[in-house]
Formats: sequence, structure tokens, C-alpha cells
Amino acid sequence: MGMRLEGKKIENIVDTNIKSEGLIKGVIQVPADGNPIIMLSDHGTIGGYPKIGVVISADYDKLVQLTPGSRVKFQEVDLDSAENLFKLYELETQNLISQL
Repeated sequence: MGMRLEGKKIENIVDTNIKSEGLIKGVIQVPADGNPIIMLSDHGTIGGYPKIGVVISADYDKLVQLTPGSRVKFQEVDLDSAENLFKLYELETQNLISQL
């Protein structure tokens, strides 16, 4: 369902529970305990925690292969860069498939 991250807590200064809204794969939610949760492929359809970002599609496969205790570093990516990275990801994937 999700990948719970541990580390420096993210403090919510407004409200930890918000009106439930739709979720997408890779969205990063922050519950009241301050430990972010990245929603994975089997996530629920709605959630009521604040959302702070989304893991881009090109990085999702790498994310789900991490082992417990791995370090995760986030970097802001604009939409054009995310789209270009996804195109490269698709090309690499097709290249690997063609080698099978």
C-alpha cells in the first residue's frame, strides 16, 4: 500500500487531517506523526493527510526496489523535466525488453 519513511519529522503547522481527496501512485502524504508515506501501487483511492509531492513516474521503479533502511533524497523537478525523464525511462525499458 505505502512506503513509510523515517527520519527528520515534518511538522504540520496548520492541520494534520484535511478533507479526504483522491490519491495517485507515488503521492507523498504526511500524517500527524510527521513521518511521510509514499503511496504505492496498491494504495487506497482517497486520503485525508496533507500531500507534499509526488515521486515522478521515471523514478517509481527505482523507489519500489529500495530495501529497508535505504536513504531517499527528494529533488524538485518541473513538469518538462519529468516528461523528458519519463521518455528516457521508456526508451531504456524498451531497449531492455528488446534484448530479452
